[in-house]
Amino acid sequence: MASYDYIIVGAGTSGCVLASELSKDPAARVLLLEAGGRDRSPVFHIPKGFAFALKDPNRAYIYDTEPFGPLGASEEWARGKVLGGSSAINGMVYNRGWKDDWDSIAGTGNPGWGWDEILPVYQEIEDHQLGASETRGAGGPLHISVQENSNSVDEALLDAAGNVGLKRVDDLNASDEERVGYVPANIKNGLRQSASKVFARPAARRRKNLTIRTGAFVSKIVLEGDRAVGVEIEAGGGRTEVVRCDKEVILSLGALETPKLLELSGIGGAEVLKAAGIEVKLDRPRVGEDMVEHRYVTLQLRLNDAALGYNASLSSQAGQAKAGLKYLMTRKGPIGFPAYDLVGFMKTDPAEPRVNAQILMTPFTQGIKPIDLTLESRPGATIIGNPLRPTTTGRVHVSSTDPHANPRIWPNYDWNDHDRAIYLGMFRRMREIAAQHPLVDMVHAESEPGWAVQSDEAIMDHVALNGGTCYHAYGTARMGPGEDAVADSRLRVRGVEGLRIMDASVLPVMVAGNLNAPLMAMSMRAARYIAEDA
Repeated sequence: MASYDYIIVGAGTSGCVLASELSKDPAARVLLLEAGGRDRSPVFHIPKGFAFALKDPNRAYIYDTEPFGPLGASEEWARGKVLGGSSAINGMVYNRGWKDDWDSIAGTGNPGWGWDEILPVYQEIEDHQLGASETRGAGGPLHISVQENSNSVDEALLDAAGNVGLKRVDDLNASDEERVGYVPANIKNGLRQSASKVFARPAARRRKNLTIRTGAFVSKIVLEGDRAVGVEIEAGGGRTEVVRCDKEVILSLGALETPKLLELSGIGGAEVLKAAGIEVKLDRPRVGEDMVEHRYVTLQLRLNDAALGYNASLSSQAGQAKAGLKYLMTRKGPIGFPAYDLVGFMKTDPAEPRVNAQILMTPFTQGIKPIDLTLESRPGATIIGNPLRPTTTGRVHVSSTDPHANPRIWPNYDWNDHDRAIYLGMFRRMREIAAQHPLVDMVHAESEPGWAVQSDEAIMDHVALNGGTCYHAYGTARMGPGEDAVADSRLRVRGVEGLRIMDASVLPVMVAGNLNAPLMAMSMRAARYIAEDA
């Protein structure tokens, strides 16, 4: 029976980076396990291909949340079910957070995670289109491009945002001011740069000490006393296989599946485990608690010229075929862009000490959520926004002893007064952008939610009913200095030797914006902690 030094459970962003880094030691035997399949399909490589993966249960785990909001609605949260994990199906927006975000992680009692430690890691990872600078890297494995296309609607959106105080910049990650610009994205030559493509697969080709297994569903962490010694994998036909390790089991399953696997293994809140019929091996009440997710709110505009934006060209089969042919020939056009063309950061109130909301803008519209998400044929533009650091928390917990049963997810959508105020200020600033020249000269009407939605209550109902998840959940197994924290500052699970977590679940503070880039940097730094501790 094969044995390894390190078993990494989950080959998403964090798992792929960890596997690449840990296998640099030729003496380390590293096993990377992924329950999904290989990332061979074009949908994992063509930037706009994620639209075909998010709703496909063969390519994504699809979770239904518990009911929320005025109508008791539920929504679907998706995560990548493939080598590369969610980095293979996300919107490819490369946001890194800023100095204050990282310093606040260190400030909560987690030394080693401040800006001075993380910025050099970013610079080591990056191969930025704009070249090296005090805040950027060049020559690293991950190519970052700035997806500028000079579409007339995009330019009008940029000018309109500028008129309300958002400075147009080339590099959105170079400051923390109110700013707007074309999206920085992990795209190279029109192809997605997933964590699998950039880190895991190249490492496996170069090194014999890294083994990658797909289709390997881990059902339990194997514990002997207070030490993790391996994992249990489903081997088919009702059989299980135990794979052992000599040093560490590292969980990189993400903010939803990592707490679920801990709980299935008997590590979690005693009451939660007993209710699910699971033997309590270690009472850790914070497992699955403290979850925070970004929920976006939408503002859609009907444009007054059918030639404007992407809708006319991409809503028909003929238009899609034409765009597809252009992409195949040039690797350019909307199919080669990330989820949104533009991103901005702003204050929802001038009194805020720093930017506290993110907006994404693009020259297309979909049907009204949640009824119809198909691209509209009539011309339109969309602005979506989400608070950067919401404070209301939710939770996620195992539902039974069945390892294939999805966990129960209670979203953080029962907003407190602080979060409500940010949503209201953000949405009204989004409307302010839509009212600026030259954008307003292109606009026929506000199609969603429409001008009937004016009061605070109506706006918050719109957020709850027609908004959506940004797929940024974090915090369900937080690191921290207190004994109640699931992990310590080096990501070791308290109370269990040889067990560590490296994914979004350990974040104690939201790194403002999208989480893919922060997790890459954290994983590279975590690999160095792991090597030091060994």
